Amino acid sequence: MRRYLWSIALLAVLSLPRNAIGNGADLPAEVVLRGFVKPEADHLRLLVRVPLDLLASFGLPKRGPGYLDLARMDDRLKEVAVAAGRQIEVRADGAVLVPVPRQARISVLSDRSFASYATARAHVEGPRLPLDTDLFWNQGFFDAELEYPVSSERSHFSIRVNVAPELGRRLKLRLEYLPANGPARSYVLPGGSGWIALDPRWHEAAWLFLKAGFTSPFAIDRAAFLLCLIAPFRQFRALLALVAVLTALQALTLTATSLGALAGVRWLAALYDGSVAAVVVLLAIGNLAAPSLRWRLIIGAVIGAIGGFGLGRLLDDAWQFAGTHPGASLVAFNVGAALAEVVSLALAFAVLRWLVDGVLGPSLGVVVISAILGHTGWHWILDGSHELGHQLGHATASELVSVTLWLLPALLAGAAAGFLPKRFDAPPVPSLLAGLLQRMRD
Repeated sequence: MRRYLWSIALLAVLSLPRNAIGNGADLPAEVVLRGFVKPEADHLRLLVRVPLDLLASFGLPKRGPGYLDLARMDDRLKEVAVAAGRQIEVRADGAVLVPVPRQARISVLSDRSFASYATARAHVEGPRLPLDTDLFWNQGFFDAELEYPVSSERSHFSIRVNVAPELGRRLKLRLEYLPANGPARSYVLPGGSGWIALDPRWHEAAWLFLKAGFTSPFAIDRAAFLLCLIAPFRQFRALLALVAVLTALQALTLTATSLGALAGVRWLAALYDGSVAAVVVLLAIGNLAAPSLRWRLIIGAVIGAIGGFGLGRLLDDAWQFAGTHPGASLVAFNVGAALAEVVSLALAFAVLRWLVDGVLGPSLGVVVISAILGHTGWHWILDGSHELGHQLGHATASELVSVTLWLLPALLAGAAAGFLPKRFDAPPVPSLLAGLLQRMRD
């Protein structure tokens, strides 16, 4: 009886449709700061622009129905500039620099001077707004110029953004770094992203991409696919070989995507989401009958290849931090993703063995887990089928051919499963449905 109660509890808690998890509609809208960093001889200059609606806690002086009182603003502007220096930190050769506020002013919402470093600097050092300007308290910008004493303009600089931490990654700093010896580099730094090297060394870029690759596969849909893929099997070595093939094909298509082989193909994300949802349902059904590890090698290879397309989106976002080391960054990202797949397999295997062998029992456990995951995958299909159909409706023939060609290695790897030795076939746990059919035949 206890096993059946566990089954009911798992079904009630875990069989949720995708759109019921992580609804962020009530979070603040994206807030964008703009800035420029330029080292010059014995100092580094930071120009930063902050939307006024982030400064509500400073109690800027007002007049009338909510207009800023620019005549009584100087002292508060100095406080805000000091706070900006604390929340946008800069390091040189590992040492945190102490900012010196030079300029601070209010700008109207229509001001476009932060389009370039030259116009931004001319603006912050130019004349201020007339004191009688009617500017509502949250309808403009706060602009500041901060200077940091440095020993050399060729120091190794890094930056950390901690403005309005309650906004998390909804807050972004669009930053342009103008080094003394090299081309300008543009960054989009989310809040809470930690220290980012503005001119990363190879090991800094590799470590950052290793971490990004390691965290990328940990997602609900990937976990559901992996659980459904391995649920009926107990031999970890065979499952590790299956995941190794998946990871290798994923690395291939991820590398191709990062090198621009599929540039302009906008429906890869929808293809991955739809493929994973469909495969989860098919695997869940297969788990109830006579699952085959050889067939799962084919499925794993194809989903691994398509998964590389999906991870390409994350790698695109991270390329800005590669600096002059794209090769080391790409290798590190693939290594991190491979390590994550192995760790995911180990965790999923341990959880399944606990549930299937220790709590629910072999036959019932596979049925319950497959029912939960199949139900969830079906909801994902219903949620994403319209988007996938819409995206594929706009796909060109050349795009379809290109994607198919990159899937050929996965199909060849799957076809090679037919030539594997018999010892590769790991026997699945006993199936309730298979047992029932056997009894009917008897």
